[in-house]
Amino acid sequence: MNAINFTMSGQQLSALDCVGSWLKNDAKTNKIFRLFGYAGTGKTTIARHLASGLNGRVVYAAFTGKAAMMMQRNGCEGASTIHSLIYKFVQGPDGKFSFHLDPDSAAADADLIVLDECSMVDVNLASDLMSFGTPILALGDPAQLPPVAGEGYFFTNAKPDAILTEIHRQAKDSPVLQLATDIREGKPLKYGAYGNSRVVPDGSLEIDEILNADQLLAGRNVTRSHYNEEIRRALGRTSDLPEIGDRLVCQHNDHGLGIVNGGMFTVVSEPKKSRFSGTLSLELKSCDFPDHENYRVRVHPEFFTDDEERLADKERKNSQQFKYGYALTVHKAQGSQWDHVIIEDESHIFDKYARNWLYTAVTRASECVTLVTRL
Repeated sequence: MNAINFTMSGQQLSALDCVGSWLKNDAKTNKIFRLFGYAGTGKTTIARHLASGLNGRVVYAAFTGKAAMMMQRNGCEGASTIHSLIYKFVQGPDGKFSFHLDPDSAAADADLIVLDECSMVDVNLASDLMSFGTPILALGDPAQLPPVAGEGYFFTNAKPDAILTEIHRQAKDSPVLQLATDIREGKPLKYGAYGNSRVVPDGSLEIDEILNADQLLAGRNVTRSHYNEEIRRALGRTSDLPEIGDRLVCQHNDHGLGIVNGGMFTVVSEPKKSRFSGTLSLELKSCDFPDHENYRVRVHPEFFTDDEERLADKERKNSQQFKYGYALTVHKAQGSQWDHVIIEDESHIFDKYARNWLYTAVTRASECVTLVTRL
């Protein structure tokens, strides 16, 4: 990897020195270094710079495909999901495939693993990643929503070893980061433009504006469901059940198939309903990894009508779980980014985490954001 040409701030240089000292002196016994920082403070820049000067192999990983792709765009060569890094498919005697730790994984030979969005990683996945014994530089953002139960524990259960708070000068021109910083600092928002981003009154958007966005985010599941219905109607969908071209989001890991919670997919075949199980057979293409071969899944129709609570545990276990993905909750969107995001501001329902929720929502946008709110 070529050296990276940029000017670091004093705070960034200090953090780089801390990480370098850990790698040289402590990484053999203390396998995790927690480098936390707000959006735009240069966490990935430091990781890249460290890798360029390291006499050894560095691998980059993130929980979601979207986060891995963002790492690649930011110069982290070969960044992948944790799952694709450390697991391999194994076919059993029954012909079914399952995930198994890959002893030949690049994680085993690497001198350092750079892990982005570390709060998304649950205990089991973290344990498997750490089982290779490779030092991990864990990157996280303390202003984001705290992890839900079981997620992020290995990486968020201790104070950061270094924290970045100064927005890098190259990031200050980003309207998205300007808005996110104002939210994090508790500054009052005003209706109007933030560069190519906007803060607009509730109810002021037309459906065409919603359809032109890459992703819509909300706080409550009932709001998410409402927008998914509205968007599907506007797209001409006539059935409650999926049609070719519908966007779906995975609701539950299925290691056997290699699909993870939060993954985004497009329906590419007409659904077929089983007379015996009542499930829908669907062929899906991954939005996160479009070059991957299509997936074949079986989903109970109740997931598409928000009636999945009626299903018995056995029914859930013998199928996959998907919902429409035109609108997502912010919790489901953590770890992902899209160019243009619309946010239905429901931060008030998160009480003391209201600011964290809104900050997390805004930073899901990489180019521009439209925040729909009541001021």
